[in-house]
Amino acid sequence: MLYAELKEYRILIIFDSMGQALGAERVLNKNKCPSAMIPTPRSLRSGCNSAVCFPMERIELVDELTDGGVRFTGIYEAMEEGFKPLKW
Repeated sequence: MLYAELKEYRILIIFDSMGQALGAERVLNKNKCPSAMIPTPRSLRSGCNSAVCFPMERIELVDELTDGGVRFTGIYEAMEEGFKPLKW
């Protein structure tokens, strides 16, 4: 079962530290992108217990995140069946 935010936003990014998650949130806010910080799903948890999700329509902002120095450990598309890894 997906969190309500993931049903709406679909893109999920996970991080190895809370500092990186907060950095992603700052970049998304600066670009006026709706987003939500949610608990990292157990099946994807690797370091940080917080993940950021945002709309699929704004996927190009992943480049802004990396250009802004944000490091993430994975990026996924949330689907009812689970999480599909995206290559970036």
